[in-house]
Amino acid sequence: MNDFSIALLGDGVFARWGEGCPELGAELCRLYTRSTFEIQNHGLDGSRVGNALLRIGADYEKDGRSVRHLAYSNPGIVILDSCAFSQFWDGPEGLSEYRDLLRRVWEEIERTTTAKPLFFLAAPPPRDRFLEGVPLFANTSKATRARFADGVSMFLEEARSIVLDEGWPFADAGEELKKLVAEGASIRRYFDQNDSFHPSRFGYELGAKVIAREIDNHRFIDEKMER
Repeated sequence: MNDFSIALLGDGVFARWGEGCPELGAELCRLYTRSTFEIQNHGLDGSRVGNALLRIGADYEKDGRSVRHLAYSNPGIVILDSCAFSQFWDGPEGLSEYRDLLRRVWEEIERTTTAKPLFFLAAPPPRDRFLEGVPLFANTSKATRARFADGVSMFLEEARSIVLDEGWPFADAGEELKKLVAEGASIRRYFDQNDSFHPSRFGYELGAKVIAREIDNHRFIDEKMER
């Protein structure tokens, strides 16, 4: 068998996927039947891009325990999330700093590891239900929460622009979801019904498919035949 290590780095979109990211592991094992995968989830709720940069080279706390920094294990592939869901507070004034930090994160991954990096663009949230049911936003108007959703979409579009400008390989869950909705699927199915913020299990299934597809398209995994 061939052994591969993959690390995810991002905000709560990755953090809520859970240890080992089961949907991603299952999809990779489906595509690569002669390989095993160790998936490290360095997603952290509320993480901004600057904090993601820090976690590449510095140990950090997660769920009450100390976690070794990403570069320590030198994974074969790093999936980098945009952290757009944690940046939207910054507004348009924060876009320039955001662009700079994303580039620094990508460069730091390349500098400190031998990993093949892949950027992940999450699907933008539904405007009509964004943050619905979250206690922190109780009694916040739907119009205000919709503006927050627009802020997330703005940073996701900025991330897409950076990816295209830099020529980085990327997996686009937003475009994939757009196709499914055009075919009649409900967007709500792909977001957690408790907050319309984090992906549902169906959302993570979709994310796993686009990530695994791009890993395969870019030949990031060289599966050796057993002899």
